[in-house]
Amino acid sequence: MPHIHVEFPAELSPYADDAEAGTRAFVARYGLVPDEAARRHHERSLLGTLMGRAYPHAGAFELQLVTDWISTMLVLDDQFDETSLGTDPERLREVCAEVLGWFTADGSVDESVTPAHSITKVFRPAYADLWRRTVPLTSPAWRTRLAGHVADFFETCAWESENRLTGRVPELDEYIARRGRALMPYLDLIEVTTHAEVPEEIYRLPEFAEMNAALSDADLWTNDLFSCEKEALLGDPHNLVLVHQHAHGTDLQTSADAVGAMIQGRFDRFTELSEHFVDGLTPGQRALFPADRLARHVAGLRSWLTGQLKWRFETLRFDPSRPEVAGATGSTPL
Repeated sequence: MPHIHVEFPAELSPYADDAEAGTRAFVARYGLVPDEAARRHHERSLLGTLMGRAYPHAGAFELQLVTDWISTMLVLDDQFDETSLGTDPERLREVCAEVLGWFTADGSVDESVTPAHSITKVFRPAYADLWRRTVPLTSPAWRTRLAGHVADFFETCAWESENRLTGRVPELDEYIARRGRALMPYLDLIEVTTHAEVPEEIYRLPEFAEMNAALSDADLWTNDLFSCEKEALLGDPHNLVLVHQHAHGTDLQTSADAVGAMIQGRFDRFTELSEHFVDGLTPGQRALFPADRLARHVAGLRSWLTGQLKWRFETLRFDPSRPEVAGATGSTPL
């Protein structure tokens, strides 16, 4: 495993254990872990620890909320990656469109909706619960932005499904351009934990966008480094190490080392941007968002970077010896 250096110390919320217990109960209550293998996989993922490191200063309610968010999103992502849905782009798009319809800008939850697919019948109550808890903490503008980021992620999932169906390995630049979309919904949740939404005038600044992009690349490429063995066993080419190996014709270790160097470059770029972003704002831009709130948001971005790296050495989410991975059977379909 290539060494990755990070400048900021990792922290852990005092509520992490409670969030872990709470999210295990949440996924069980809504049937998101339908069998023993799914339950074990969720528990070994240690998502309470991940969120406790990513949002170490969140309150107990907020940390539970974001932990339940990531539990639900990752269980759905496993369905996209590790079941037959992952090779059925038409059905996957229908499922994604249905889920997106639940993220309403006005915060409403339509109880009369009858889900059209077996998978959405399972996920509908869980997402309704998440939305009810999230809406009081957010504005319509934030909810619209979150829905847009989830839509971008879902579009990437459909693209991956098309590739699996045809046996196509994506080009390196193409994969990199698509990969960074997956983290943005979780960066939006920083604003839920801090109770301070970033104004659109700040959010749209090129420097702010680059800071988010550097963090997303650093996080998701690190994920690919840790999960490449699992994805190779499942025959899934959507992994930066495997895409690099295919593009350059190298052995796996050479590509892993190359990706490690790429990750370090994005860590370093994020570090540089996060250290100077606040100081680089004009007086007019500073007036839009108090400096202490903006500093808390940047600290939240740093916590994501350091927390996810620390967690990857603690979790067993990427264990390639997991029976359903070793047997190339993937997750249990919902």
